[in-house]
Amino acid sequence: MNTKRQPAKPRGRRPAVENFDVREHLLDTATRLFSERGIAATTVAQIATAAGVTSALVHYYFTNRETLLDAIVEERLAPAVGFVWGATGGDSDDDPFVMVGEFVTRLFDVTGRMPWLPPLWLREVVNEGGMLRDRMITRIPFDNIKRFGARIKEAQQAGDVNPELDALLMFNSIIALVMLPQAAATLWQSIRGFAPIERDTLKRHVAALLLGGMKTPATAPRAPRKTARRTSTRSR
Repeated sequence: MNTKRQPAKPRGRRPAVENFDVREHLLDTATRLFSERGIAATTVAQIATAAGVTSALVHYYFTNRETLLDAIVEERLAPAVGFVWGATGGDSDDDPFVMVGEFVTRLFDVTGRMPWLPPLWLREVVNEGGMLRDRMITRIPFDNIKRFGARIKEAQQAGDVNPELDALLMFNSIIALVMLPQAAATLWQSIRGFAPIERDTLKRHVAALLLGGMKTPATAPRAPRKTARRTSTRSR
């Protein structure tokens, strides 16, 4: 008997009929609609229609909206947060440049597999009054964020990182640079003359901006200094 566990199927895709998991399908559909329309503007009937089932079946798996929101936090958002923070071990000897680079890489990884995450996060977690805010506030690893900032601060004191940066604001900067452009991608793309935001381009841009900005002024390239031209006056 083969006791090896089969690799988990990627979420967000409808599996083959013989392996079809109705609950997972409903959770994926609800998460996508919530990210596109907002939780308050999405009804159970809309979720059922998009999933190709009846409203009664939605209620069978998720008794009410609160149960559904709890499931999204437990089974979608919390694992995503845990994966991203797996890039930092909290070791004070971690190279801050490697630490930030891995954090960015994992954010792009998880948002690539979960394209609904940036708009849902900004709309329902970050936004004042977001319907997932209270549920997620206890899931955010604030101790990890403090250690993250402390490691940046240590590197600044050692002269390895730009002292003009705010150590704790580095976390907010990373989240904003990665999440906001992806959340606004549809709007950006709809504006005439603006090219679509390519993920690879955005990733290179964010990494260059962050890692370049972390360099100390002594190691960062300097622009050539302009010298003022002297004018001479002749006495008459």
